[in-house]
Amino acid sequence: MASKSISITEDVYQLLKQFQIKGESFSQTIMRLIKRQENLLNLAGAWKKIPESDEAIRIIEETVKETRNRPNEQINLI
Repeated sequence: MASKSISITEDVYQLLKQFQIKGESFSQTIMRLIKRQENLLNLAGAWKKIPESDEAIRIIEETVKETRNRPNEQINLI
């Protein structure tokens, strides 16, 4: 397999190194992270497949807003 050299900044290198699993090359780390992102993108829109998801999404959005407005207080979810 052909290889290419790329330049990255020191801070990006350190971040990538934190995600690296023991024995994994940087190429393998990057591939794993990209595939994980692709898997997450496959879930986009999954809520729409659930009956009555609009109401669930509304409740989640309200809870997130409430949490942001009162970060130091306990939020009752039920």
